[in-house]
Amino acid sequence: MHPIARVAALSVVVATLTACHRSPTEPSPALIGCHNTPAPAAVSTTHPAGTLSARASGLTGRPYGISVSSTGVVLVTQQDANSVARFTLADPVSRVSVPTGGDPGDVVFSHDGRTAYVSNFFDGTVRVVDVASGQGLRLLTVDPFNAYRLAISPDDTQLYVTSTSGRLYLVDPSGGQPTLSVQLAGSLQGIALSRDGLTLLASSTSGAVYRLNACTLATLATTQLTSSAQDIALSADQAELYVASESGRVDALDATSLNWLRGLSFVSLRPFGLSVTPDGTQLYVASPTTGQVAIIDRGSGTTLRTLATGGTPRRIAFDATGSTAVVSNEGNWVDVIR
Repeated sequence: MHPIARVAALSVVVATLTACHRSPTEPSPALIGCHNTPAPAAVSTTHPAGTLSARASGLTGRPYGISVSSTGVVLVTQQDANSVARFTLADPVSRVSVPTGGDPGDVVFSHDGRTAYVSNFFDGTVRVVDVASGQGLRLLTVDPFNAYRLAISPDDTQLYVTSTSGRLYLVDPSGGQPTLSVQLAGSLQGIALSRDGLTLLASSTSGAVYRLNACTLATLATTQLTSSAQDIALSADQAELYVASESGRVDALDATSLNWLRGLSFVSLRPFGLSVTPDGTQLYVASPTTGQVAIIDRGSGTTLRTLATGGTPRRIAFDATGSTAVVSNEGNWVDVIR
């Protein structure tokens, strides 16, 4: 019996020209986001050699969400300390603590690395932070109960925020409240945005996976997995979507149709955090319950290396070139893999 029960979904979708509010003189949307900003220029990328090279230890509050800016600055949320720790890849020892809000769960940078957005789970807000000074610039009020996972458009004009109630929000970062929202199913744990900013993908612990129009939040496709979905990650070529499940598997879906392609099953891993190396050749999988990070060859599905980090590894992020990975750990440290 096929391991995945797929649910085909068709939606009446507003044409891209209308959804993105383009005039007849505007360029084709193939290379732009909803607000007519060119897609980011291609960067020469690689992947880490796979060695645990450093550890930013002595953090506090159970580090969870993590992100690396285009300039090599790392921010990691400290849930119980209501703050984010800031350090650089060049110097993971020197750290600054930046106040945020109640139980910060995720963090993303603007593409120039100057501004960061931190979701506050207990507050239902997103704190906008000036990265250089560590000062809060403003507070975005998003959900009555919680704000969780984050993604930002290529032109930095649209912030996507999930909640554990299943509601997904589109927020103008320059404003104070959501401009659009849609109710999906279950707790929304995974979020990924296509490189051109036109397609948003989300996953739920109910097993539902969605492909949405990033401009209108209209559902374009959906599928139902038999296992609880955690992190998701798009391949570098945008063709495949990977879905982590703590049941011991990672599923690969067609990123457009969401049809199931293949599954990777693990005996000793319980996948939660998931990321694809920027060069598209490897998957990094964090297994919190076993204290491990696995490096998987994307083409063959072979486990190349399993790193024993200890503690409770959660989220994984790469620098712009892909040569360095950072892994948050609720044991109060961040591992640096080069």
